[in-house]
Amino acid sequence: MQRRNAAEPPQFPQSALCEAACYRALERIAATVDAVDYITYANLANLNAALRGGLLDLIELQLKCVGAGPTLDFEDAAEFLARFRPVIDAALRRRLQ
Repeated sequence: MQRRNAAEPPQFPQSALCEAACYRALERIAATVDAVDYITYANLANLNAALRGGLLDLIELQLKCVGAGPTLDFEDAAEFLARFRPVIDAALRRRLQ
């Protein structure tokens, strides 16, 4: 067994640190799901129906990546779902034409 200097912080494997960051980010999103307005969920549900479930697959994929890097870290559910706002807006514009 190798001894380490007591002044050195313990070393953790990078994968464990990433897992912890992902878990914390998912916890933040889950804790704030109720704060997202109903209209956002209604728009997502309608778009998902139009895409035959494709949007939920995309959201699932995005959730698997949460916390894996600085651009994939979100403060809350509203911020996470805001990434889908351009898709919702494009679908609404297309429907109005």
